[in-house]
Amino acid sequence: MPDITADRWATLYDQAFPQVYRALVAATFDRERALDGLHDAFEEGLRHPPQSDRNLEGWLYRVALRKTHRGMFRAQRESRRAEGATPGDIAALLDRLEVGRLLGLLTERQRAIVVAHYYLGLTHEEIADALGVRRGTVSATVSQSLARMREKGTVNG
Repeated sequence: MPDITADRWATLYDQAFPQVYRALVAATFDRERALDGLHDAFEEGLRHPPQSDRNLEGWLYRVALRKTHRGMFRAQRESRRAEGATPGDIAALLDRLEVGRLLGLLTERQRAIVVAHYYLGLTHEEIADALGVRRGTVSATVSQSLARMREKGTVNG
């Protein structure tokens, strides 16, 4: 398949943006850095578009994650007031905080792989390809990450 045109790239990026952005936020705990990394990945895609739109989310995630790791990683947790929230809103917030707490127990690499697998729905092979590691490394990392999270809290995997 020939290189993706700039117009096609912009359309594909717009479609993939929400899911990849949320995955980056989950992996980095930093909305601003996630957004900056994703914009940098878009610019890189304009300069050197991927060969095809196959696994575009994985390509964007890998490039954006690399861009966000240029500086020192600092986990930030967002605190929000639950004023006027319904019980369902509070339960959802507590679930997100627990997931954030459990992801915070992992290394950057472990978080990146776990988020790519469980949030983006990428296969171990797709993650390995996107992150430039072996499939066995992805499998072992997912297993080790789940074990660590189970050790510190309740996780069903």
